[in-house]
Amino acid sequence: MTSVVPIRVSAPQGRWRTDLLPTICIIAVLLAVACMPFAIAAATWADHLSLRKEWTIAGPACPVVAQVSIAARGAHPPPPFTYKGTHFAFQIGSVECEAVPDEGWFPQTTHAVCQFAAPGAVEVTAGGRTTTFEPGVGHPTTVTVRNGRPTCVVGGWFR
Repeated sequence: MTSVVPIRVSAPQGRWRTDLLPTICIIAVLLAVACMPFAIAAATWADHLSLRKEWTIAGPACPVVAQVSIAARGAHPPPPFTYKGTHFAFQIGSVECEAVPDEGWFPQTTHAVCQFAAPGAVEVTAGGRTTTFEPGVGHPTTVTVRNGRPTCVVGGWFR
């Protein structure tokens, strides 16, 4: 009678890697998907901070006048325009406007900021009231409208 010797088959070296690899990949994909909302929120917050910083202009306040003086009038003023419910009319140059997010972490509201290259004068109608700013010809000007109230400073990066 012959004796039967059981044969032991061992798993080849590295087999545990092939067993765990799909699990590791699935976990990595799930973590990436779970992190997406945080990445989107961080990018949105960074954009808001960047816009606020870029469009916050410091400078002396623009003079407020009753009407545009002859010295500030342009020969052929650009057409007036309305941006975010505020009506703007300026005499000379060009303009660039942006809807800047209000203060807070993730504000749902924005306010209008317009930079004029060299307006001479800017008439702003907001909240049913017209204000005329006259920074003078050749001066860059920034008009900010918050809660229906316009403010103006002589200065800005738009040329």
